Amino acid sequence: MKKIFIKSLMIVTLIIGLQSCDERENYTDGAKVLDIVSSVQLNGKEAVINHLNGNISVSLSGDTNLSNVAFEAVFPDGVTVTPNSGTSLDLSSPVELSVSNGVTTRHYIISAKLLPSKIAFLGDGATLNDISDDDVKAAGLWAQQVYGDKFVYIPYSQLTDGALDGVNVLFYMYDKVGSTAQPAALLEHLNVVSKFFVQGGKIVAGGHGTGIVEELGRDTSGLRNILGSGTGGANPDTWGVGFAGTALGSTISQGCQFYSDRKVYVINGGYKEDHNSLWNLAPLDDPKFVSFSNGYDAEVVAAWDWAIDGQGFGGIVLWKPSGRFQGYIMALGIGGMEWNMNDGRVNPYAANVRTIYKNSIDYLGSK
Repeated sequence: MKKIFIKSLMIVTLIIGLQSCDERENYTDGAKVLDIVSSVQLNGKEAVINHLNGNISVSLSGDTNLSNVAFEAVFPDGVTVTPNSGTSLDLSSPVELSVSNGVTTRHYIISAKLLPSKIAFLGDGATLNDISDDDVKAAGLWAQQVYGDKFVYIPYSQLTDGALDGVNVLFYMYDKVGSTAQPAALLEHLNVVSKFFVQGGKIVAGGHGTGIVEELGRDTSGLRNILGSGTGGANPDTWGVGFAGTALGSTISQGCQFYSDRKVYVINGGYKEDHNSLWNLAPLDDPKFVSFSNGYDAEVVAAWDWAIDGQGFGGIVLWKPSGRFQGYIMALGIGGMEWNMNDGRVNPYAANVRTIYKNSIDYLGSK
């Protein structure tokens, strides 16, 4: 009886203790101090909040005026922030943000850094107009027109560390009949591109240029084996691209003209080169996009429109920072995304191709 009484007393004591702890933990209502701010946006870009260290940081475009940065903060009811949300900040130097829930005040330091601003295009010609392939030349001239003063052209022979100073995104488009191998003139300077990429540089690679992912050692999957380099020919079909139902898929396809849910046309009937450079996901376990992402730190953004639901191919793939590689590569290998029509016709879906590329460049440019 004595043992039973002691055990009962211990249980009652434990229950009372737990109730007391609960009461002490809940003595005050309201948001916890450490997570009192839900999010902060600076010039519309989501900032990184380190609640433990009290730091709020963001990377902004190189041409941003840091003396006038729009500040927006999201926080629970009853919380106040100083400076006020909806105002402009001078982030030429770090700014202190005070956050109060009426009981405790927490101080954060907001800081911003400017990203490099240049968009560099690689080619085999001494100038843009000297580029040998029609699609590569068209892509380069488009980038020059779109990015204006931010655009720089770098011939393979002039690839140096200095040439990449201030470059935010490297745009590498390559296309060749008869071979999918990377050009020897580029490979002679691969160490320059490798250094840029390893240290955090971003690359948008189009067409056969997607092979740069393997040359740099980032892609070791062996799955980019659906390759075409034939001369092409007449084809009456309209070809399209289907995007994964993800936030990134929505971002890269934003502004396109959709013909169906998540699907856009990229080339109409007529002469086509059909220079595919695709990742074959058939050997992977279902769901294949998830298996690919988990295995290689890469996200499938899109495939051929008829293949998107079956998840059998990767046609647009984002290679994320992984291991020693700090940079990103957006690889666009869907052969129908041509830049110039070989038979001289007007492609009514050319705007979709250009929109996808621009979204890819701008997305990486914000990283």
